[in-house]
Amino acid sequence: MSGIDGSIAVWVPTHRIGFLNDPSVWLGTIEKLGAVWIVIALLVAAARRVGVARTIAFGVFTGLTTLAADSLSFLLKDATHRTRPFVAHPQIHPLYVVHSSSFPAGHAATAFAGAVLLSAVAPRLTPALVVLATLIAFSRIYDGVHYATDVLAGAVLGAAVGVVAALLLRRFGPAETVRAYA
Repeated sequence: MSGIDGSIAVWVPTHRIGFLNDPSVWLGTIEKLGAVWIVIALLVAAARRVGVARTIAFGVFTGLTTLAADSLSFLLKDATHRTRPFVAHPQIHPLYVVHSSSFPAGHAATAFAGAVLLSAVAPRLTPALVVLATLIAFSRIYDGVHYATDVLAGAVLGAAVGVVAALLLRRFGPAETVRAYA
């Protein structure tokens, strides 16, 4: 992969700042299967005092949303078979090795799915949620495991899944629950 996408994929991980390496890997770890978004969803629901059953239901719904984004990203990965940047560019030393296709970035998809869904139910948290999703997405380039276009595609895919999930919650969720989250 050449051009600007390849240049970014090489430049970022070859210009790492040492003390950011562990936090960058940590961002990918907390994002696995949308775990961070499920925890935030549980905290938001608990703060809204919607009851234990609805809190758990919202956590499960958030988990299903991030799972949908992850599943769709893997469908696209299986269709595209894009080589990881650290394979195409030997000068990249990834912070860890991933063996699936590069396109799209699944962590970016789940991060933006979670951020968009949670922003719909807790709009005051939107700036923090978007910053967290962006940091998670950027960490994929920093770690040397994705191209910028992988991350961008994952973010768009995830945001779309998050919008659909928010619409489903508004349309089919119990009215009192939706009002409690709004």
